Amino acid sequence: MVWKALLLAAGATLVAPPGAHAQDAGGAGALAVSRRHPAYFEDAAGQAVLLVGDYTWGTFSDTDYDFVRMFDALKAAGLNFARVWVWWGCEEFPQTIGRLNRVPYVRPGPGLGNDGRLKYDLGRFDPAFFAHLRDVCAAARDRGIFLQLTLFDAWMIKHADLWKLHAFQRDNNISGVDGDLGDTGVGTDGEKGFCSLGNPGAMAAQKAFTSHVVDAVNEFPNILFEIANENYYNEKWELTLCEFIHELEKGEPRQHLTMPLDVPNHDYGGIKTYDLNELHSALLGARALGKPLIFDTDGIGNPDDATVRKAAWTAFTSGGNIDYLDDSLQPGPEFHGDEEGSKRADLRRQLGHLASVTRLVRFWEMAPGDDMVRGGRAFVLASADEVVAYLPDGGEVGLDVARLAGERNARWLDPRSGEWSDAGQVEGGAVHTFTAPDGSDWVLLLRRAEDGP
Repeated sequence: MVWKALLLAAGATLVAPPGAHAQDAGGAGALAVSRRHPAYFEDAAGQAVLLVGDYTWGTFSDTDYDFVRMFDALKAAGLNFARVWVWWGCEEFPQTIGRLNRVPYVRPGPGLGNDGRLKYDLGRFDPAFFAHLRDVCAAARDRGIFLQLTLFDAWMIKHADLWKLHAFQRDNNISGVDGDLGDTGVGTDGEKGFCSLGNPGAMAAQKAFTSHVVDAVNEFPNILFEIANENYYNEKWELTLCEFIHELEKGEPRQHLTMPLDVPNHDYGGIKTYDLNELHSALLGARALGKPLIFDTDGIGNPDDATVRKAAWTAFTSGGNIDYLDDSLQPGPEFHGDEEGSKRADLRRQLGHLASVTRLVRFWEMAPGDDMVRGGRAFVLASADEVVAYLPDGGEVGLDVARLAGERNARWLDPRSGEWSDAGQVEGGAVHTFTAPDGSDWVLLLRRAEDGP
């Protein structure tokens, strides 16, 4: 595949339960947008997938991170997704961040970069970097976990003290690459900076790196590519690299999704919020895209468990996938959570209760149902057979279940403990009032008797 990249550059789980629909995956062989139900993903076998994840910054990039332990923790909680930074741009962050990063390049010099180490050679890749990337992808695959591989980081390039350490900063490499042709002191120039189409040297190096990543991981069905974290400078640059990946993978065993070309990225359209009404409205508004949407909490902090849990359930019942940036998984000074007790293990278990519901229902046949609410506050996901209603404030809610034909069992799920309780039986075709066990948030599930739970 590397030779193909050179030619191109020269020219420029949650998997559904048993019985879920399976369709011809069209030879893609990897996580894809479902053609029948494009609000959701499907796996390489064509089975519907809803992603519920928990992640941190250094899973791959930290030189001493125990990624196996992290993936085991996700699996134990019933989660199936993690976002993974592949390359930050520098070998070591200042002590205020305190992280030693894996870098894809060798550093033979001559001369020293701004970090006091030998300069990078952007034309020589370190095989150990890509071997480790394969190990991470394989460990996730073996545990049923999908990975969003973030190739570049555009957060770092806006900070002058961090840009000074970047491999694409002119003083740090022997390859003649200057990620700041406009001499702005950072890499954010959308015309001639790191994220631009007006910097041919940087783009050639980015394509060479991208090609090596794609070559290393093409065999894995459990990945999708995100071009960059927090690129606010030139979307066309991202789309160009998305198209480059698609060209690289033509004729290869697997063709992977790219962000933002195939799937909106984590900053899309107001989805990044803990305000439940705003989150719900943003997800509903974005359904017109006909693509899966991911509620990703990067950038909006790490509030208490209840706040995160309520947003996750709101996202699910609004038709979205969920990925929580969990800084308790990150060792060192970057961890800002509660050092006592579980370090958010309780929250991971609560997200796992949500994930268990996605394995019970045929979510890919369901859609948000605001029109069903006839009093009280609830976010509803429904089909002609099943209803999941999330009551963020508990209390009483009226639901018009006219779309349901026949009798349904009603069950309450405590989203904190994962325990179920009986809520009686409901006959479809009318408005019914349901009263939650208390004023906390609760989940109501309506299903045929033979479907359980």
